[in-house]
Amino acid sequence: MNEIKYIEPTQETQLYDDVCQIIDGARGRIATYVNTEACLTNWYIGKRIKEDVLFNQRAEYGKQVVRNLSLKLTERYGSGWSEKTLRHCLRSAETFSEENMSGTSPLTLPCENGAFCHFVTYFNTRAHAHP
Repeated sequence: MNEIKYIEPTQETQLYDDVCQIIDGARGRIATYVNTEACLTNWYIGKRIKEDVLFNQRAEYGKQVVRNLSLKLTERYGSGWSEKTLRHCLRSAETFSEENMSGTSPLTLPCENGAFCHFVTYFNTRAHAHP
């Protein structure tokens, strides 16, 4: 028969704590990585839109570009690519330099409420400060 070995409660508690620490550490690193990639993706999207819109230098053209791009991206990738989201991407490229997006910026810190909440928070804060 298989013998059941008794594990001391303190050993079991230590095992549990160690495993929790491993899981929590991995979750934090994953969140940081995903958040960094989301920041970079949104910034590069904004940079690309900015290049196209500034090249043509017409406000109405810019609105049309964002509207059409939003429709096409939503059709291909599903929700999450609204005009508002694309405007946030554009503002991120207008606000942050390429150096800011190097991966060492505070923008890459984990964010519990969503991958690019720091952009949204930043822009909402600026919008309220400068109506």
